Amino acid sequence: MKPAKKAGGIFLSGEIYCAEAVNLAASVFEGRGVRVAKAAGGFCVEADGGEGAAGEFCNEVLNQQCRIDLSRRNFKIASIIATKALLSAAGVDQSGAAKAKKKAAGRG
Repeated sequence: MKPAKKAGGIFLSGEIYCAEAVNLAASVFEGRGVRVAKAAGGFCVEADGGEGAAGEFCNEVLNQQCRIDLSRRNFKIASIIATKALLSAAGVDQSGAAKAKKKAAGRG
C-alpha cells in the first residue's frame, strides 16, 4: 500500500491483493465516495474523505484478502467436516452403512 500522488489516493499492488478482494471491499464501501480504478500492476483507490477513508477501505481489502486466503487454504478440511456432519445427520455411520437398515434387519 503506497500513497498515490493525489490527496486521499492509495495504490494497492496486484501482486498482494487479488481483484476479488478489491471488488468485495468496493461493494462494502458502495455509496461512501470511494472509487477504485485498475492501474498498471494493481489498483488505485481514491476517497472523498481523504487518506482516512482510503485507509479504511484498504483495511477492508486486507480483511477480504485474508478471508479469501483462509478459505482457499482450509477448503478441504471444511468440506470434510461438512460432509461428516451431513452424513451423521442423515443417519449414516463412518462405515457408510445406514443405521436405519441395521435396525430394520435386526427387527426382521
